[in-house]
Amino acid sequence: MAMTFAKPRLMRWDSNAVTDHNRGELSMDVERIEKKQRMVDGTMRKYIVADKRTFGVQWQNLPHSASYTVDGFWGAREMQDFFDATPGDFTLELTYGDGTVETFEVMFSDFNMNLTKRGAFDFYEVTVSMEQV
Repeated sequence: MAMTFAKPRLMRWDSNAVTDHNRGELSMDVERIEKKQRMVDGTMRKYIVADKRTFGVQWQNLPHSASYTVDGFWGAREMQDFFDATPGDFTLELTYGDGTVETFEVMFSDFNMNLTKRGAFDFYEVTVSMEQV
């Protein structure tokens, strides 16, 4: 049975809620795409084409399915299934603590899933990296 928390889940991938169960911090870095050129008089000109974000997140001891996560959202195998089924871009929706929502078109740049514990059900360590399209 899913519990109700004061704050909503942090992430949705293509409108599918991803669990916060044992989630680490979400890192957001900016890659600036720019062109620099030295002019004849020695001055520098710089044109900023775009700022693109990269996202990274990791889960420790994540149950294998949503039926075993504390919030009832996607577990490790649902994440893996989505990764396997999504070779291109998808929508990443971030919901912050104050209720604001930010949406990005991203692609997976890295996905790692390691089995850490076995028992009545399995626990995984999952690491995901995404880049803005």
